[in-house]
Amino acid sequence: MSTGRAESVASVDVRERVATARTVLVRAVVGDRLGLVVFLGTLLAVGVTWRVGVFITDNYTLANALVALADGSLVVDEAVYGSLEAPGMNVHDGRLYGRNYGQVAVAVPLLWGLRAVTAVADLGLVFAAGWSLLLLAFAVQVGQVTGRESTCATTGAVLALASFAASAALAEPIPPRLLPLAALQLGTVLATALVATTVYRLLARMHDRRLGIAAAVASVLATPVGFWAAIPKRHVTVTALLVGVVYAFYRSRSVGENTDDRDALLSPTGFRALAYALVGLYTWVHAGEAFAVFLALVAVDLPTAPSNDRRTLAVVGTAFAASLVPFFATNAAISGDPVRPPRMLSEFAVSTDGGAFGEAGSGGGGGTGGATSDGSPPLLPAPVRTIVATAAERSGLIFGPFVAGAKAVVSDPESLYRTFVRAGYDGYIGARDNDQAINLSVLESAPVLAGVAALVATGGRRATDAVRGSGTDRGVGDRLRRSVRAVRTSPVAATDAFVALVAVLFTLIYIPRLPLFAQVTVRYLLPVYVLTVYALARQPWMRRVLAEHGRAALWSYLGGVLLGAQLVFVAVTVGSFGRGGAFQLHAVVGLVVGVAFAVSVLGSALDERVDSLTAVTGGLAAALGTDLALLSAFVYFRYGPHVLPVADWLTDLLASA
Repeated sequence: MSTGRAESVASVDVRERVATARTVLVRAVVGDRLGLVVFLGTLLAVGVTWRVGVFITDNYTLANALVALADGSLVVDEAVYGSLEAPGMNVHDGRLYGRNYGQVAVAVPLLWGLRAVTAVADLGLVFAAGWSLLLLAFAVQVGQVTGRESTCATTGAVLALASFAASAALAEPIPPRLLPLAALQLGTVLATALVATTVYRLLARMHDRRLGIAAAVASVLATPVGFWAAIPKRHVTVTALLVGVVYAFYRSRSVGENTDDRDALLSPTGFRALAYALVGLYTWVHAGEAFAVFLALVAVDLPTAPSNDRRTLAVVGTAFAASLVPFFATNAAISGDPVRPPRMLSEFAVSTDGGAFGEAGSGGGGGTGGATSDGSPPLLPAPVRTIVATAAERSGLIFGPFVAGAKAVVSDPESLYRTFVRAGYDGYIGARDNDQAINLSVLESAPVLAGVAALVATGGRRATDAVRGSGTDRGVGDRLRRSVRAVRTSPVAATDAFVALVAVLFTLIYIPRLPLFAQVTVRYLLPVYVLTVYALARQPWMRRVLAEHGRAALWSYLGGVLLGAQLVFVAVTVGSFGRGGAFQLHAVVGLVVGVAFAVSVLGSALDERVDSLTAVTGGLAAALGTDLALLSAFVYFRYGPHVLPVADWLTDLLASA
């Protein structure tokens, strides 16, 4: 009897521990129940458009690197997908290596998991069953939030069963060789859900949950994040890491201000260390971008931190150093240099006689025995000269992109315009791509970002008012000092400053090489899209519009998606547009709606009577971003089977229209 009672007590204790661990995990990843709803909803939305296949040739490099890493090797010896001459492949000492190993490493356990479940079921049925279970879980969680548990659970169960039955009836086998690609895509899909959830958590804490949900939806569905969600490039992954850094930075200053923070999982120092640790993991994916984030973090964090005592800095430094270990270890294993990532190696090159790979640009001219140019002996010993030369070379590599970006902004405003406003048509690219112009600018691909016009206009007006109000430079100086004081004392103001600096540095890195007319959207600036959504959500006029006219914005968005996507499809079909023509239609419509939204938000910033119009134009602008992702998935691009067989059926139906 006592033995049975002891076993019962032990069983209860195990269940309690599992429940506690589950609660902690949910709080760490999604925050609260509404955050879980956002997470599940994002996975469902992305799952509808997810294709398993190669969208861009760079995917070959990552997929082949994943196959090699899953087999325990960093060296890519076999082209399981495409060719070893794919862009992004690097060579060192005659061996080939991939890139973005942080992203590839995350996909390894996902690949193992997919291999385990597909040992007993086809990949297509696995994804269909998983999507149906997510739909049921989403419905249950919505019921918990709204207080309609029974209704939502019943509805979710019926829809989930219907979805799985339809998928089972329409399913066709997905080749097992696509498993590594699917694992890479699953990693970016999960990263997309984390982007939405983290944006929600950040703005819900700053303001309210309604704003957090609106910003989360806009971050994924109104920007190209939704387009790139299931394409295994690095851009969504690094966006998730950057948004995590912003969230950790804010929490490092806000913990303890609200009653909800009394049981926070980390202390302010812990969140501060987490911000630097995420930067370290970011470095493992792309060192250049991570350095820009690191510079912005240090520039804002150290002057505004609550404390910079030795203990705090030791904790932060230790966390940052530990997060860099995978980066250093990977580099050392590949090139022997811990701070030289694969991107700094020579890219592959094929010899003119079709022989083996060689190192592009690795020519090494002869030396002069260490003498100076005029033949005189060197002033410094050889080891010191080597250190100085190496430091100068690395400094140029590190800071050179920012200087080049600043020069490009001043010297080439046309490229800036074509990157952010109107991409247009490039004859050189079109002549080599069947006359297709499928590149969209930032504004064309995400018209909702036109709302930044109000930030610029009202910011300039306030600065002018400050000068006029004082009549002397002292007024401007007082305003500047108050701004600096706010950044040092306000967690929200400090976070705003960090976001602004990151966006500027990130843009400077890439602006010299933009626009590129073969990237569909400006994917290199994908994190900046999300940071801009954050900037819009932080504006008082936007919060007022959503609070007072949220229904109008929602119905405008739904109408723009349900009806607008059909109208665009009809126009493309009736007009017999090719892919290039279809994207130029998106560009023109996006610019028109974006300009209308910019004008209305400028009016709302000056007079709240314009808010109802801003809600409508904002909903339509957000809908155009969703329409681009939907039509790209079902009409414009066909490069593999959908994970949902029903989506394949719909694609075939639209193709026959």
